[in-house]
Amino acid sequence: MLAPLGALFLYARGYLLRSLWGGLLAAFAGAAVIAILYPGPVRESALSLVASVAVAACIGALIVRDPSRRGARDAAAQRQEPVHPGGRGAIPDDVAEGAIHPDDRAAIAQAAAYAFWTGVPQVTSYRLRQPDGSYRWTELRAEPGYGVSVDVDAMVSRPDDRWTVAESLGETVQAVQAAKVIESLHGKAWAFDATGKFTYVTPAAQIAIDMALEDLNRRLGEREFIDGGEVGWMRGVHPDDVDGAAATLRHCLKTGEPWNIEYRMLRATGHYVWHRISARPTRDGEGRITGWFGTSIDIDVYKKTEAALREREKHLEQLIDTVPAMIWSMSSEGRPIYLNRRIMEVTGATLDTVKASDGSLSLKKMIHPNFWELAEQTFTRSVVTGAPYNIKYLQHRAGGSYRWTQTRAEPLRNEAGKIIRWYGVSVDIHDLITTQTELNLRKQELTRLIDLVPSFLWRLTPTGAPNFFNRRFIDFLGIDEGNLEKSQTERYAAALKAAIHPDDASRVWAEIKDCLSSGRPYAMRYRLRRHDGVYRWMDGRAEPLLDDDGGIIQWYGLSHDIDDQLRVEEALRESERSLRQLVETLPALIYCAAPNGEPIYRSEKLGEFLGFGLEDKDEDGQTRLTGTLEAIIHPDDLPDVKEKYGRSLATGAPYAMKHRLRRADGEYRWVETRTAAMRNAEGEIVQWNGICFEIEDQVRAQEALTLTQERLARAAQAASLAELSASIAHEVNQPLAAVVANSHACQRWLTSDPPNLERAQKTIERIIRDANSAADVVGRVRALFRQTDQARNLCPLDAILHEARDLMTEEAARRRMRIEVEVEAGLPSLELDRIQIQQVLVNLIRNGLEAMEPARRGVLRVRTLRAGDFVRTEVRDTGMGLGAPDKVFEAFFSTKPNGMGMGLAISRTIIETHGGRLWAENNQDGGAAFIFTLPVESKADHDR
Repeated sequence: MLAPLGALFLYARGYLLRSLWGGLLAAFAGAAVIAILYPGPVRESALSLVASVAVAACIGALIVRDPSRRGARDAAAQRQEPVHPGGRGAIPDDVAEGAIHPDDRAAIAQAAAYAFWTGVPQVTSYRLRQPDGSYRWTELRAEPGYGVSVDVDAMVSRPDDRWTVAESLGETVQAVQAAKVIESLHGKAWAFDATGKFTYVTPAAQIAIDMALEDLNRRLGEREFIDGGEVGWMRGVHPDDVDGAAATLRHCLKTGEPWNIEYRMLRATGHYVWHRISARPTRDGEGRITGWFGTSIDIDVYKKTEAALREREKHLEQLIDTVPAMIWSMSSEGRPIYLNRRIMEVTGATLDTVKASDGSLSLKKMIHPNFWELAEQTFTRSVVTGAPYNIKYLQHRAGGSYRWTQTRAEPLRNEAGKIIRWYGVSVDIHDLITTQTELNLRKQELTRLIDLVPSFLWRLTPTGAPNFFNRRFIDFLGIDEGNLEKSQTERYAAALKAAIHPDDASRVWAEIKDCLSSGRPYAMRYRLRRHDGVYRWMDGRAEPLLDDDGGIIQWYGLSHDIDDQLRVEEALRESERSLRQLVETLPALIYCAAPNGEPIYRSEKLGEFLGFGLEDKDEDGQTRLTGTLEAIIHPDDLPDVKEKYGRSLATGAPYAMKHRLRRADGEYRWVETRTAAMRNAEGEIVQWNGICFEIEDQVRAQEALTLTQERLARAAQAASLAELSASIAHEVNQPLAAVVANSHACQRWLTSDPPNLERAQKTIERIIRDANSAADVVGRVRALFRQTDQARNLCPLDAILHEARDLMTEEAARRRMRIEVEVEAGLPSLELDRIQIQQVLVNLIRNGLEAMEPARRGVLRVRTLRAGDFVRTEVRDTGMGLGAPDKVFEAFFSTKPNGMGMGLAISRTIIETHGGRLWAENNQDGGAAFIFTLPVESKADHDR
């Protein structure tokens, strides 16, 4: 703030100066009052303003009271007035000529002339008459009157100093007169006699070099100047220039030739300044030289300008060589005259390589052959017509490659409009071209992708005018793109307006208008008419594209044909209604559960049967599944239901069970529940679907039927006494035959010589065992028909199997056959009658051995394994097979000549009594297989 205030004090006068002082005083007083009245930050700001005003007042006082400052102000005002030769010269317009001291008027005129010719401002002083009649020295600055592009120091002279003039002009009167004429024109002039002694020097020149006539003419040695001596003026010449200046002047003095020279002259300020010196001799009537007159022109501006131009030219050359572009020039006829360094480095070309033999331009070494003809035609046309040159081509590079380049050239014309030179620049646009090519490819791909998208893409202006439809949308609406009478926007808008269903039009346009005004996204469903007249449902959505300030640039939208989807959805809803009606009308109780078993759906019938909803049994601390099961399952059945249902949830196996279910009135009813898992494509369980059938009546009927069957079974047993007798005989016959055979063997061991008592002892043990077995068979058969299970115990089936194999091993060896047994590890123990199951196994093994008897060799394979809730046992032979597998279990049916036909019938009865099943089948590779299963859980446990 102080700088502009100081400037105001420097230039202000009269009323403006008084107003400035008044404003400062008012600002000072106001700030002081505010500082007193308002504490805190306001007081600090006010005190700061008081200090600033005080400093400004001090600056003003110093500037206004300093006379040199006032003189500087006058000089500054004078600098604004250009000095013109002739007329009033450099006298200021606001100063009357009569107010200037008469002795100073010539000095002012000389300063103005010298400033004009040299371009160097002249600062001089003159006496100005005051209102009281006295004179006061005032400083004047004379400007050249034209702009100077370099900085030069002003030359200062003060005419109030003593002017020195030679006491006697001698023969140089004519030379002095000529010098004064030059002085009136150029501002500086001088005269000297034939020996080189000065007789007159312009006072301003004496002051500028701080040398009077006696100083200039002072001899510094014994010899005269013309004879090679040194004089005083030589001390004012630069040491590097003094010898040349003195030598040329002596030569001119002796020969009379004009003296023209440039050298540096020492000013009173201590600076050397370049001057251009010219001198001519004056002669008398006989041609004898009477004197010399001359002038010195300050050419410091010229020299500095010349140096600046050379520096600027050097800088320009460096700029042209370092600019990242290839610059060149040609003559008006199109001949190459300049290549910058970059174009030579990049292309490897020189002026010689781009010139033909006749000096014309040759582009063959710089341009790809495919562009030679185009480049030459374009270049020739530009040179002939003067039109700017512009071409894109592949330019050769120093490394041998070609890169896309754009070359532009403009003609430089003179004032008459004639072309004097061509200037051009070549810019590497290879990356731009490749990028544009890539962008064009991407644009084509994007356009193709947009056209291939199975939806309708469109764009709206911020005002809602459509300005883009993709190809699929255009084809859908049937827009004629060949119609040029209307603009694209008009065609799109008309087609869209005509395509919207009349029932949807008002709703659609109202929604679009609201979105355009609010900027919120657009989303709705409506019907559009296809080009064939069919209306299709659309799902339209649009989002605005915003600029950095939040203004809408465009609206981008997508319309998807959902007509088929809506029809499918309607069909699905109809199907769902039908399925729901089907579920609700089925005579069964249906429910659904989540993968973890939590109930998620109940049919109306099930809800009515139970009398409560899905959420009614939800309680804190337990799951919905637990609460529901405890509320509807009979307490005696609940553990089994939880166990089996939990196993199904863990393994994914179907669930099936009969249990009692609590009805809404509190009565428990028998139901059969079946549940299966519904899986997705990956096999993961997504839902459990279940159904309950009420079987209360069936259970009651089954109980009555069971009692009836028991009574019938007892009657059948009494009626089949003969069959039982035959069965007993058949079963007892086997151990008795073994007793007889072992007795004969014992007899042989005892009658041998010597008697084999050890073998006889073993045979006796076998006789005892077979006898006991016969007794057991009789007892077990009797127990069978008494329906008793007192002899059943938990027994490992593999142990019974191995005992049966041991019983038949000797007989198999006798028949040259082998029995192989395979038992799965980890089989559970079964509750069964050990003797009866052993008798079944022995009977099956013996039948297998007898079936393989014709071959006299073979392997009988017995295998036992777990099959779900049963243990499966297979006895496979390699005999002839069975002609009627189902008939062999009938009583008195036998395939053996001496067989009774009761063994397999009794075996099936034993297995079925244990809750299992016995059947026969033929092997694929020959032979027969007898298979029976025994439950892991005994029938008695199940009944209990």
